[in-house]
Amino acid sequence: MWVSMPTTKPRARPRGPGKQEKGQTLVEFAFVVILFLTVLFAIVEFGRALWTWNTIVQATRAGARFAVVETPTSTDTQVKNFVVYYNTAGTGAPVLPGLTTSNVTVNYYKIDPSTGNYVAPPGGNKFMADLIQVSITGYTFNFVVPIFGSAITLPAFTTTLSLEGLGST
Repeated sequence: MWVSMPTTKPRARPRGPGKQEKGQTLVEFAFVVILFLTVLFAIVEFGRALWTWNTIVQATRAGARFAVVETPTSTDTQVKNFVVYYNTAGTGAPVLPGLTTSNVTVNYYKIDPSTGNYVAPPGGNKFMADLIQVSITGYTFNFVVPIFGSAITLPAFTTTLSLEGLGST
């Protein structure tokens, strides 16, 4: 009736990877972590660089706007202080670390009616100008994580606005 099964010892199950594969997970994890952290820090640095770029563009726009709407007696120093500190006194922290008034240039231009070219107004006077140009040059962006080097010098940023109602022609 009942047939008994043969009695044999069960086979031993393999206990996992062989001795030559010990530490494989650790090595794979190290490769993945290095790649992941490199990408993560690259994204952070790119975000900082983009924020810096945007801040410089906004600073030149604000400085040009300030120079256009303020009275003709405002000096270049006041405009430069406004670009760097967002106030004419030049107090407080700059809008960007490392940005100084020496990075800012303010130029006034008048349109020469005979040639149509832009020339400096007589005496460099803002009251005699038709255009104002505010530039930031030579700003150095420093990386926190030196993946791509330690620093890069950004290109020149310029904003030009017309002076209206201040005696311009």
